Amino acid sequence: MKEKIDFVRLAWVLLVLFFVGKLIVGAAGGSYELGNRLFAMVPMTVHLCLIWGAMSRSFRGQSVGYAAVTGILIAVGAQVLIVTGTLGSIVLGASTHFNDPIAIFGNDEQAVTMGAALGARAVGVVVNSIIGAVAGSIGWALGGLLPSK
Repeated sequence: MKEKIDFVRLAWVLLVLFFVGKLIVGAAGGSYELGNRLFAMVPMTVHLCLIWGAMSRSFRGQSVGYAAVTGILIAVGAQVLIVTGTLGSIVLGASTHFNDPIAIFGNDEQAVTMGAALGARAVGVVVNSIIGAVAGSIGWALGGLLPSK
């Protein structure tokens, strides 16, 4: 497992940069739409899963299972940041892009409570982990298009 964690370390750093960027845009008063346009965590996660899946095949010679696990690790890393941002925002009473009703429920008609936010984020962890595995596997399939050396 250490080898897989070492392999995804750069992807996690890129996700942390997006996380910090999203926090800065929110703290500076930028709209949720602007923060999402500049620093959308889920699309970035999918892109990273695709690329790391391809690299696991082409540069490391690994199996599709390895690429799927790589995708899961990247997705879980992103979800840990999102859940942390959501919990921190709610606990601190701060209005951020992580506890915005649109980010959690897809609309702004519901009030954000700790229970509702945690429930929505728990679903996000499961769904996005599956998406990460699928994206990693698709990346692995596309990895044949990369040069091996």
